[in-house]
Amino acid sequence: MKVRRQLLIALIIAIVGGLAVVAIVSFPPQTDQQEDTVKPPTPVQVLQVKPERLRMDVRSQGRVAAQTEIDLVTGVAGNIIKISPAFVSGGFFKKGDLLVSIDPAEYDLRVAQAQARVMEAQYQLTREEAEAEQARDEWRHLGQGDPNPLSLRIPQLKEKKAKLAAEQEELKNAKLLRQRTDIRAPFDGRVRSKEVGMGQYLSEGAILGVIYNSDLAEIRLPLSTQELAFVDFPELPNRTQPARGALVRLTANYQGQQQAWSGHIVRSEGIVDKETGMVMVVAQIPDPFGLAAKKPELSGAQSATAVLPLGLYVEASIEGRWLDNLVILPASALFSNNRVVVIDEENRVRFRNVEVLKREREQIIIKAGLQANERILVSGLLHPIEGLVVTPIESNSPAAKDLIP
Repeated sequence: MKVRRQLLIALIIAIVGGLAVVAIVSFPPQTDQQEDTVKPPTPVQVLQVKPERLRMDVRSQGRVAAQTEIDLVTGVAGNIIKISPAFVSGGFFKKGDLLVSIDPAEYDLRVAQAQARVMEAQYQLTREEAEAEQARDEWRHLGQGDPNPLSLRIPQLKEKKAKLAAEQEELKNAKLLRQRTDIRAPFDGRVRSKEVGMGQYLSEGAILGVIYNSDLAEIRLPLSTQELAFVDFPELPNRTQPARGALVRLTANYQGQQQAWSGHIVRSEGIVDKETGMVMVVAQIPDPFGLAAKKPELSGAQSATAVLPLGLYVEASIEGRWLDNLVILPASALFSNNRVVVIDEENRVRFRNVEVLKREREQIIIKAGLQANERILVSGLLHPIEGLVVTPIESNSPAAKDLIP
């Protein structure tokens, strides 16, 4: 009985031991499994810092306008008797060309009347001078003591001289009014609009039409206050400036193709818009209608002879200043508070504050805060953590194409 009990106990121990061995073999310790599944450092795309000398071109846009545009106004009243064929909407004219004539008959009469009054005043002065000379002769022969001015006819002589001078001024005014019956072009230009017709009676100061000059066009271009630092202006004081401002290249789709023109910045309007924070600068384009014999050479233009019509919306590229030691990075490299991520020698994430000179849609330009050959994180981590170990991959390597941007 005692032996049977001992055998039963031994059998139970053997069964339990066997089950334990099976469990250990089937289910290895958890610590070993964790050691086998440790993840490697996250691969990230990096770009090596290469400082460059860059020209800080500035982009803007605006509409073409005339440099000078005025209302053509008559200086006299009367009926229109002649209108130049060039005085139509879109017509070209030269400085001094006769555009409109007003009936001069009334003003010719005024000139003739004024001339007659001048001749009469001249006659009266000549007669008075003779009488004054006679009075002086009589006094020399008969007078005693100092002569009386009245007896020498001095006041009368002054009156006749003043009368002649007044009549001569009236004649000048009459001739001026006669001259104003011919309305001539004050500059080379074009007609924007015509407001009068043949035979129409005009009062003094009536508007005949609107004209503008054709030798120069202007474009107002909005720039940020930061962008102003990149552009040369010829009129700024206390600084050595070029003979003219920065070169401007304009492009627009016109006449079914991309056209280009060139000009220069001539001034800043000097006022910061309180709503947009922008400052308007003005570019001038010479010979916008291609009237000059010699055309400027336009870099990259498909047609150097295309006209630049008023009102056309154009894109502008302003040639900026050259600056040294600038770093171009993708826009994705910049994090909040003007920080970038530098990958150090131990492949760890290190945040770095930088000075951003310019932001664009696809890239940023760094002015200070980075050293040559440093590696900058450009993609692979949306939320980098200081000190995190990563696997850096150069942007130009084939493996970089497989990374999530």
